[in-house]
Amino acid sequence: MANQRFAVMVGVNDAGPRRRSPRLRFAERDAEAVRDQLALEGFETCLFTGAEATAGEIKATLRQAVMRSDPSDVLVVYFAGHTVTPEWSRGADTYLVTPDLDESVLSENPDAGLRMAFLERDVLEFFAGPAVLIVDAVGDAHLTPRTTYSALTSYVADAPSREDPVIQHGVLTAHVLATLSRRQRLTFGSLADAVREQGLTPQVVSPPGGAEIVLAGPAEQPAVPASRPLANPMDATAGEILRLISRLTHHARMPRHAAPRSSGSRAEAGVAAPSRVEYLRAATDAHSTALLEYTPNGFQTIDSSKRFDLDGIRPLLRFPAGADWFGHTVRDAHRTVLCVPLRHAEGRSLLLALVDPAGDLLGLGQPLAKILETIWRTDFAASPDEAEIEVLTALRDAFGRLPVPLYEHCFELYRRVMESYCVVFQPVVTLGKTARRVGVHSYEALARRSPSDQRAPVAMLRLAEVWGDRFVVERDKVILRMALRAYAQAHAEGPWAQPKPVSINVAVRSLLSDAYVEVLRTMIAELAIAPETVTLEISEQDPIEPRRGEQWAEAPHAYFHNRLAAIARDVGVAFAVDDFGEGYASLSRMAELPLTQIKVDRAILHHPLAAKELSLVMDTARYAGHAPRVVIVEGVDDASPLTLREIYEQRIRHVQGYITRQPAAPTLSTLSEETSEYIAALVRGDDEHRGTLITRADDLPLQRGA
Repeated sequence: MANQRFAVMVGVNDAGPRRRSPRLRFAERDAEAVRDQLALEGFETCLFTGAEATAGEIKATLRQAVMRSDPSDVLVVYFAGHTVTPEWSRGADTYLVTPDLDESVLSENPDAGLRMAFLERDVLEFFAGPAVLIVDAVGDAHLTPRTTYSALTSYVADAPSREDPVIQHGVLTAHVLATLSRRQRLTFGSLADAVREQGLTPQVVSPPGGAEIVLAGPAEQPAVPASRPLANPMDATAGEILRLISRLTHHARMPRHAAPRSSGSRAEAGVAAPSRVEYLRAATDAHSTALLEYTPNGFQTIDSSKRFDLDGIRPLLRFPAGADWFGHTVRDAHRTVLCVPLRHAEGRSLLLALVDPAGDLLGLGQPLAKILETIWRTDFAASPDEAEIEVLTALRDAFGRLPVPLYEHCFELYRRVMESYCVVFQPVVTLGKTARRVGVHSYEALARRSPSDQRAPVAMLRLAEVWGDRFVVERDKVILRMALRAYAQAHAEGPWAQPKPVSINVAVRSLLSDAYVEVLRTMIAELAIAPETVTLEISEQDPIEPRRGEQWAEAPHAYFHNRLAAIARDVGVAFAVDDFGEGYASLSRMAELPLTQIKVDRAILHHPLAAKELSLVMDTARYAGHAPRVVIVEGVDDASPLTLREIYEQRIRHVQGYITRQPAAPTLSTLSEETSEYIAALVRGDDEHRGTLITRADDLPLQRGA
């Protein structure tokens, strides 16, 4: 990554268990305030306060920032608290006091605490780009002028001289915060000058060029040529867009801006909860915000933040005809109003109005309007990362492509979202007319946001197709790793002496990717999984065809058949067609690929000729030209129009779904005796009095139900 800004803040009120120095009141508050201010400027922040500010965690975070750094990146390290210089160091080594610091062991193990030498040698001097250290502490320190990083430090003798009880901040920190908040563009040099102007005498160290490190506002941009053919409105503002999105995410993570989902008539009208306007006001640093309705009678306020005055801005408002409008900015001598249309319908339109938003945002132009429009219909508070992806996807849809920094940012976000998911397992049940013959045949690994969430994150999983093969393959690699690791652990802790087979969904393009196959091979070897127990279910969402510009030497199905056969020989896994009857999962795909399983989509159960369709599937599965293949009917539950007895009579012996009355879980278990007997009774048709689809099929038209 490039042009990133990182900030690590540490605030510790306690002086340490063995020291007599008084406890500070505002050090932790200082670190939080600096975090909030730098986050508004687009810094990726990490905060350590109180008992959680352990030396090990802080050092690990700093080293991670160093290892991922680029020469164009900026690092800020801030500390508020106590410092100590042990006697044995003869004044040459200083430690920033953390709750776990034990001074008695430092002489034998100098690296047991958060050492200034570590910050200088292993972090600030090693960071690839410009680095800044800000310390507001009680104690003293040994700070040697360096040529590689900038420092603004203040060390005072006691707590009262460090802190101001009126402003409830450290004195140095208060002036740093005030300068950051009132300067649209601030460099390290101008920050140091502003602090000195207040009569303070901090230690300032700055190497050549260090004074120009940008801490607030946009960095200097290279001159833009007068003519830029095929220009995208976002090319020149990618950095500002990233900072805006970071600001939005930061405010979404703050509890006071969490926006509950709307309900009732307001939700049906597409109106967000009241806190949504406050969230947007804070995230854009606007004076006020409002959701307005425009009708032939003029504008009226539906929802607004504090201080919003419709009458004061009414003369500026207008709503031009036409729905294809990105928005506009209007000004008078007193205020600036950004107007963003949210919905335009005959006789009624919704408009988002931002009064005096941050000046640097207005330069974003059309992308800003699209971002705000997308944010309004996105629940940033529920999942900031997923909401960011939705915003970037909307920008891509609106402008055709994204600049590389935005594309790469979205890719990293998508990977992070996928890695945040977990895997649960749903059993495939073997049917029988007696409980003894009912059991677990295999499991399917399913991605979920949490173990308790039974809903598949379908929209986010399918979003990869919108972005292309790189996202698709990365999604499938992440899910493959999670599924195999989770399955190996679940089986080790489960009831089965011999591993039950597991199936995992995969896209056609992933199976054509050597990178995906390498992950498959590596994970199977690493976890010592028998490869024949792994089945890859080929998604019904993907066509089997070359991309534009690709050349396949054979017909598509023949080419893909040979690819699967090669993977089977090389790795040893099996393949299934997923959701037969839906999407691209056609009869030809089922007949022409080297499959060991055929999974039938639940939609077939709702077809008037469901029994005949299942019979056709079974005939194809047992076609003499292939080895017999297992047929599994998915989505079977108590509400299925086709009963288990009818399914069983079509020679099908395996089903999957909530028929077990147990949700998918991260662990594996056998079926209870009660469940096995219940399923066996359904297979026998005990107490079945309703008419069946088989008895009615010949009288019904050929059409697929919902």
